[in-house]
Amino acid sequence: MLLGVQPFGVFSLWGCAASAGRRSSVAPFVMRGKQRMNGLREAEAIFGATLRAAAFFTRLSISGRHFKSRGETAAGKSPGNRDGEIGGARTSGASPAAPYRLGDDAHAFPLVGLIAAAPAAILLLVLPAAGLSPLVCGILALAALVAMTGALHEDGLADVADGLFGHQPRERALEIMHDSRVGSYGAIALILSLGLRAALLAELCASSPLLAACAVLAAGAAARGAMAAFWALTPSALDSGLAARAGQPSRSRGRASLIVGLAIGLGLALPVAGPGSAIVAILVPTLVLVMFRRFILRRIGGQTGDCLGAAEQLCEMAVLLVLAATV
Repeated sequence: MLLGVQPFGVFSLWGCAASAGRRSSVAPFVMRGKQRMNGLREAEAIFGATLRAAAFFTRLSISGRHFKSRGETAAGKSPGNRDGEIGGARTSGASPAAPYRLGDDAHAFPLVGLIAAAPAAILLLVLPAAGLSPLVCGILALAALVAMTGALHEDGLADVADGLFGHQPRERALEIMHDSRVGSYGAIALILSLGLRAALLAELCASSPLLAACAVLAAGAAARGAMAAFWALTPSALDSGLAARAGQPSRSRGRASLIVGLAIGLGLALPVAGPGSAIVAILVPTLVLVMFRRFILRRIGGQTGDCLGAAEQLCEMAVLLVLAATV
């Protein structure tokens, strides 16, 4: 009372100060906990997007629960149907009713590229130790790569070659691309693609098995990232095509996928190929993409799912070619 403050007021102030001190000391832990939870949610979202995209672009069977988390179902072609343009998701378990938009998971395409190329990379590391020649190692690694994707992108390359190199009008070219039969241009394109990639992998394997393994992984990631950017930045040539129905990714997702793919490719190529070769190897796919985009815009006015597969193949060959030529 002598100080003009009642006793209970002093204790109240003391309690408030202590409480504030506890809050200030607890706040950093709370913030770190929230950040950790947000990081876990983001990691889970990326993991789910990668699995959903892998269901389309590889032969892996993915549980339907990864689609259920988004209230979607895996809609697309069946594994044995070659007239689809993007690919069908192979899922197990019940599926909900809403269609799945592949474009929403475009940012995960480079990670799918790593998954698809992983068996080939393992073979390139293991087979040389067994005494097999570089050519045999390259052919078997390429066979594993094609088996993982079910020749999905090779099918697109063949259809594009048949449709766009026959000097047909736009409507007729699109009809030819939709035809599941392979013509002379498509057969030649497949022979060149498979032969060139097998030879390049053999060349890289002869130089260093580790270099070959990193190269096939870098090519897979960079090519899928470039494919996503190509899809996002190029208008659709058909309103009814599977590429259009799958949900064209936003430009921001396409650019993000390209950046991630090139970053992964650079990170894999840099330690084994050196800075010069690695930088050129990841920049060349972008140039190839720009040239191919201009070509299809002039011929058919936009992209289809077959064009996406062809873009992936061209970028993959470009990365391997640059690494084999400069290392």
